[in-house]
Amino acid sequence: MKRFFTIIMIFASVVYATAQTMTMDECMEYAVKRSVSVSKQENNLDNARINYKQSVAELFPSVSAGVSASANFGRSIDPETNSYTMVSTFSNSYDLGASMPLFAGLRYVNGIRAAKVARDRGYSDLQIARDRVAMEVMRAYIDVVYYKEAVNIAEEQLSAARKTLRQAQKLYGLGLKSAAEVAEVASQEAGYDYMLTEQQNKLAMAYIALREVMNYPQEDVLEVVQIDDFIPDVCTVSPESVVESALAGNARIVSARLAVLESKLNYMKANGGWFPTISLSGGIGTSYYTNFKSTAYPAFGTQLDNNRGVYVGVSMSIPIFSNLSRKASVRFSRNALRNAELEMDAARNVVESEVVQACRQMEGYGKQYIQAVKKIEAAQLAYDGIAAKFDKGLVTAIELQMSATTLLQAKSDCLRSKLQYMIEKRMVDYYSGVPLVEFE
Repeated sequence: MKRFFTIIMIFASVVYATAQTMTMDECMEYAVKRSVSVSKQENNLDNARINYKQSVAELFPSVSAGVSASANFGRSIDPETNSYTMVSTFSNSYDLGASMPLFAGLRYVNGIRAAKVARDRGYSDLQIARDRVAMEVMRAYIDVVYYKEAVNIAEEQLSAARKTLRQAQKLYGLGLKSAAEVAEVASQEAGYDYMLTEQQNKLAMAYIALREVMNYPQEDVLEVVQIDDFIPDVCTVSPESVVESALAGNARIVSARLAVLESKLNYMKANGGWFPTISLSGGIGTSYYTNFKSTAYPAFGTQLDNNRGVYVGVSMSIPIFSNLSRKASVRFSRNALRNAELEMDAARNVVESEVVQACRQMEGYGKQYIQAVKKIEAAQLAYDGIAAKFDKGLVTAIELQMSATTLLQAKSDCLRSKLQYMIEKRMVDYYSGVPLVEFE
């Protein structure tokens, strides 16, 4: 038995040593770095960067080179005499050309500007993805902290109930308590034992949920830091100032604003399709020709030099009819612009509502915490008094249970208001411009 106990203690020590204890900020940072949604948004941002570089490159000349070779058997044209011949011949050519747009209705310029805005919006969308993951982790972390403290409260109540049960059994032996009263106290003790088991199960589920949103291995042990030194203070915050800060710099508002600008530039780019396109092109080429029966043709190098030619040209393409594709493109881009403007208004309304709600709830939970602390003090005094009377046989077990339930509810309300205040305070700071997670 002693050896078995030693093995259990060693195993528990190993588990505790490998357990990783993390603060809420560390959990949020861990989750953001390993989030699938954040990684996807990083890939989207990389695509936006590539698209911007590609849009800029469209203004540069496109250069191409070509080589061709052919053998003719039978009737063909002799390039030397420009007459038909029946001799088998061989010819090849070499060319190097370049072309670049001079004017395209500002389509390329607006395309570059739209791609740049899309790239900038990608940074905001990445921040939005990070913030969402951080918020999920924050709430899951608070749930774990709540249920850890709820387990402690339930253990305290169970310990007090067991002490009361032992006292009731002693009083029963002295004839000061009836069997019914002892049974009532035993029922209370069983109820608190059940409540402890229930809170322990909820704590285990909260840990599972936290590890899930963190993308943390479920088989690894994770411990969170208790928030014991945090004392809410009732501070009055002006929702108007927080709303102003949020509408100026919140990532969702910035992304929506950039989406409107990008849609406007795409609309201007689509309208550019109605204008002519002017292009500049130029190149150099040469060729070689011979037949298989004559050696009268100049040598390969001589022909390449003699047949070399250079060309430069300007072309203009005027759009007349393209199966309504340009008209459809303009209408699509115009509707996209209207939708972006609607999304912008919706984002402003949502953020403003969330800010006002966070400010009001922060103040409300702060006041509730102060009242809950006073309620605990009063409930504790009442419970101690009733417990003392119960020990003397002056009150019934039902009165003791009612007092214990009131004390338990007061502790639970105080804990809940404290943690809820912490969440809302963090959200108010976030909308005021303080990031949830710091990144370099």
